Amino acid sequence: MKKIVFSLLVLLVMPLMVSAASVDVPSADMSLNIPDEWYVFTRENIENNPDLDELDLTYEFMNELMNENDMYVDAFDDEEEFIVSVVDVEDVGNLNDYFDSEIEDLAVEIQSIAGADSYELYENDYKFIYLEYMDAGYYIINYYTIIADRAYTFTIQKETEFTSAEKDSYKTIIDSVNFDNYVGVDNSKETLVVAIGLGLVVALGVAAVIIAKVKGKNEVKESKENV
Repeated sequence: MKKIVFSLLVLLVMPLMVSAASVDVPSADMSLNIPDEWYVFTRENIENNPDLDELDLTYEFMNELMNENDMYVDAFDDEEEFIVSVVDVEDVGNLNDYFDSEIEDLAVEIQSIAGADSYELYENDYKFIYLEYMDAGYYIINYYTIIADRAYTFTIQKETEFTSAEKDSYKTIIDSVNFDNYVGVDNSKETLVVAIGLGLVVALGVAAVIIAKVKGKNEVKESKENV
């Protein structure tokens, strides 16, 4: 996968020039499009992945990181990181199965746990709970949904505030998500009862290490080019 880190200015002014690559994640029953210039690691591709060597990371490190934090995707450049975490829940079905009023009750609970000031409901082909907040010095966006008794949290985090253009680009990623395990609405579900906060754990400290490695690589490259 091509790994060109564009300047933030270019990303803001010409977002349509950023190409995306389709990423299949069978272990998470999903596929999605991720910016082609990002590093992308999944549970399926980390073994013998040369990008790990380039970042001075090991398979053992990434494998442990993903397993301990229920992570299935870790994609990033030197400014931002996109994480997909998945945990199993019992007898919930899909978030799409429930009325918005029921989903809002769940959203309030998750909002409280995350320490967010508010939440929004977002819907494309699937229903999501959207949160935006700060934690451990990071600005964070969460999209949370449940599909086929699996709770998915899509997390974007960075050290500086999100711009409107960045938020739109993240929404584009979410809109590209396709869940292979979704078979449609199950109208037999009557009450949304979920263990609150599932999937909201993000290894921020480790993530900072990864992003720092990418920044370091780019700074060394830029200094050599300017000599």
